[in-house]
Amino acid sequence: MANLNGKIAFIAGGAGNVGEGIVRSFLKAGATVITTSRKQEKLEELRGYLGDLANENFVPIVSDLGDLKSAEKLRSQILGQFNRLDTVVASIGGTWKAGIPMTQVSMEDWQKYLFTNLTTHFVCARTFLPVLTENKGSSYTFLGGSASENVIPNYSLVAIPAAGQLMMAKVLMEEMKDSGVRINEVMVNSLVNTRATEDNAKPEWITADEIGDYVAWLASDEAHMVNSSVPYLQEQTR
Repeated sequence: MANLNGKIAFIAGGAGNVGEGIVRSFLKAGATVITTSRKQEKLEELRGYLGDLANENFVPIVSDLGDLKSAEKLRSQILGQFNRLDTVVASIGGTWKAGIPMTQVSMEDWQKYLFTNLTTHFVCARTFLPVLTENKGSSYTFLGGSASENVIPNYSLVAIPAAGQLMMAKVLMEEMKDSGVRINEVMVNSLVNTRATEDNAKPEWITADEIGDYVAWLASDEAHMVNSSVPYLQEQTR
């Protein structure tokens, strides 16, 4: 298990299905974990799922990462309470199961998914990466998936923002290579066993907690040599 004792972590999207596993792993590793949702009930639901782990190290905050002013207010709140930030994980975005060809996608859906799956990543990185540059050994981890690199018909509303997110990460890796912040993008090339999919999950699928354990290790001092990388997590036969 990774050692994150004393680390202050912000998990963007921590109330989501995969985010829950990441929050759990970071808390088990000893970090203080800040996470947000636009809805208080989602944070209370997450608290219930975490059980005894939701102690004083669990810091849920109602905030909207899609809004720059709200994100900057959150940043001020975090720095006011903890005076620093050691690591950020961007587990942001939603999936789409409509299976509609791109030529039939509505403008409403197009704008919605570009915003939630790409613009929110931009707001998060723009807001929190400058803070991390003030802390030697800090890290920023994007979470991505195979849709960013592989053509999946009728999945454009996930695939196109995902490809943009991957390029965003690579641009930041290059622009900030001398900043002292380790920037990586973890690519999950597997369906994921989460609370939402457990009824239909298969043994070879990666679990949300396995993703969390890897991302927690990546944020630890043990992974100090991992920077500007795009590691892949593959499903395996168990």
